[in-house]
Amino acid sequence: MLVLIGVAVACCAALFLPRMTKSSVASKLAEANHPVACLPQWVPVLLAANTVSSQERLVYNRIGKAGSSFMISTLAALSKTNHFTLENHANFWPPKAVLAQELGRSLRSDTVYVNHANFLNGTASDLKWINVVREPIARWSSLFYYNVDVSLRGEKAVHALALRAKDTQCGCAGLEFYECIRVSCSHNCTLKIPSQISSFCERDERCSRVLATARLHASYLLVGLTEELEMTLKVMEKMLPRFFRGATNMSTKGSPRATALTNQLTHTSLTGAIPDETRKLIQAHAVNYMDEHLFYEDTKTLFWHRACEHSVI
Repeated sequence: MLVLIGVAVACCAALFLPRMTKSSVASKLAEANHPVACLPQWVPVLLAANTVSSQERLVYNRIGKAGSSFMISTLAALSKTNHFTLENHANFWPPKAVLAQELGRSLRSDTVYVNHANFLNGTASDLKWINVVREPIARWSSLFYYNVDVSLRGEKAVHALALRAKDTQCGCAGLEFYECIRVSCSHNCTLKIPSQISSFCERDERCSRVLATARLHASYLLVGLTEELEMTLKVMEKMLPRFFRGATNMSTKGSPRATALTNQLTHTSLTGAIPDETRKLIQAHAVNYMDEHLFYEDTKTLFWHRACEHSVI
């Protein structure tokens, strides 16, 4: 049966792809330099009918500053209407043995496990993985302010600020993000974008963009986009109705913000767009910019493919 479906899909693609005109999809995929057209609407339905549907346990190994506060609040609301258990763990970045135990038999059916955690190989087949990623430079800017947000992080933020002040060359104490990048470059400081790739690798594993991308395609049911949270919820509702049924009725307006817009301790503000000059400096000098950028672009392309496959757009 699956062989026949594969032949049908291939024939359908050959016949229909050149004629499709899904402009919104095309524009999104063009941004990632991956032109594609949607398959006819009966194909996703046919494929879905022959896919294992045991979607009873979900893992969201959330990435910080990539919309996870909104996702958790959404899941909390949906857990009440869809009657599932939400386990929001606070033992961030658990060792492999601990994570394996938490994702093992003790994780009951109809449960969503949420944590800042690495990927884990060898989990049960009924365990589905999801995540959300964000444009790397925008996420770095957000993390820059979050790390010294005393209202959220308390003593941890005070300690982070003290470390910045101690490093007079590259610490960026009291500076806005764009000022920090400019000063760091002038002082020949090492620039490194906070990694999203690492979340798709196991803890202590030799991680790479190639490995993370392979996991993205093979092991994750869906990885959404912070810049497209409403569309992310629409696709998740299609792919994971057990947990996300009714998500499209929830608005992303007024979604929770984890970082304050102003910081009275540092006298800085998380407002305004990141200047083009700052982006160019990061692109030229950050040692891991290309890997993080390409991983994000691959993820974005795959996301729009998923949206297309499930006739969301």
